[in-house]
Amino acid sequence: MQGPEGLFEPVFVTDEIAPVVSSQNWVQKMVDVECALAAAEAQYGVIPAEAANEIATLKSNHGIDPTELGRKTREGGTPVIPLVRILTEKLPESARPWIHYGSTSQDILDTATMLVVREAIPVIYSDIVQVVSSLTSLTKRYRNTPMVARTLQQHALPTVFGLKAANWLGGAISASLPLEQFYHGGLALQFGGAGGTLAALGGNGEVIGRRVASILGLSFPILPWQAQRVRIFELGSALSLIVGALAKISGDIILGSQAEVGEFSESIGTGGGSSALPQKSNPIGPIVVNACFRRVQGLLPVLYGCLLAENERGAGEWQAEWQTLRDLISLTSTSAQRSATSLANLAVDETRMSHNLELSRGNVMSEKVLLRLSENLGRSIAHDLVREAAMRSTANQTTLLYELRKELAFREGFTEEEGLALFDPMTYLGSAQSFIDGALAQGQDVLPRWQEIADRKN
Repeated sequence: MQGPEGLFEPVFVTDEIAPVVSSQNWVQKMVDVECALAAAEAQYGVIPAEAANEIATLKSNHGIDPTELGRKTREGGTPVIPLVRILTEKLPESARPWIHYGSTSQDILDTATMLVVREAIPVIYSDIVQVVSSLTSLTKRYRNTPMVARTLQQHALPTVFGLKAANWLGGAISASLPLEQFYHGGLALQFGGAGGTLAALGGNGEVIGRRVASILGLSFPILPWQAQRVRIFELGSALSLIVGALAKISGDIILGSQAEVGEFSESIGTGGGSSALPQKSNPIGPIVVNACFRRVQGLLPVLYGCLLAENERGAGEWQAEWQTLRDLISLTSTSAQRSATSLANLAVDETRMSHNLELSRGNVMSEKVLLRLSENLGRSIAHDLVREAAMRSTANQTTLLYELRKELAFREGFTEEEGLALFDPMTYLGSAQSFIDGALAQGQDVLPRWQEIADRKN
């Protein structure tokens, strides 16, 4: 397997995705498209069958150096121009006029990109499946583990870690659905010729295009899309959604890994050491996912800008997509793999969760107390009473129950046992278990489909 090269690339490019998005593979896919085009044109009598046979030999015998091809790309602004020149020189004289016949550079490279993406998506889903599986396990295992829910970084209400994991699960699933849809419906041939009309092929353009799409295993679109870059932006958006959902999980883990919180940690052996501080165990997996997200933030707007490709072919928008899309694919793969490893090795400290839930000295139960008091006192009076008791609790470092028992209205409304029962966090979880069941059902629904995609990984 060809891994990523360089100093920084291995951090952001997985060993599995590196050969898929490599220059060698992109070149190979362009050659594959040229061969498929020649085969289709020969089938409909547009070019001689002998020429198509000669062109077909190039598929496994082109010997093109991607680095040298890249240098030659500088002149024409597209790798297809020097590619066709090199391939032409490798053909006998009789076949040379027929390679690339009726096509244009963007047809070849855009279609090659679809072939690369088709190989990349199963690699990504092989890790997404692991993410969903791990989140499903966490949700089930900790569905009754109490912890504090935090809003605006403040303690809010009791919850269970199973619901937090279920929310991670639901977010990962929702974010991964668009890429699944693209895999099944967005991988399409680009075939429009020099100006989007396929005029060089006379009346055979559409039937040839359909045949090329069939040979390559792509769908045939209603229209050529060389100047309608919605397809590429949809792909970039689908990839970015996955990174965003995984970065949200990683962000929560990073916050929960702080020493003063201490609810999460990555298991020993997953890295994360410090060059200066031997006591530290940094959550390196989530950190890398966060770094991927920060890069994706800047990449997606590039594809959005490329939607403005002018007239029938944009002047620069297409070129701006190439490296951008390759980086988005790599960063999504890295985010998925890092998240899969991190979640599989996530250590959850239930004792610390319980400890943190008690830090507010019962104030996280103030909403429940307010609702119960409102039944007898009315909401306005009950709100003021609980609010003042909560402020005293914070100022005096006492429990909310202690301060409430100073109030006659509270003592008259609740016995000692009833007052104590009001502060049991497990009695104020609302629909948490139902929400958990919903997320688990969603995971059960998507896992077989996504495993099927993952199984197509080369």
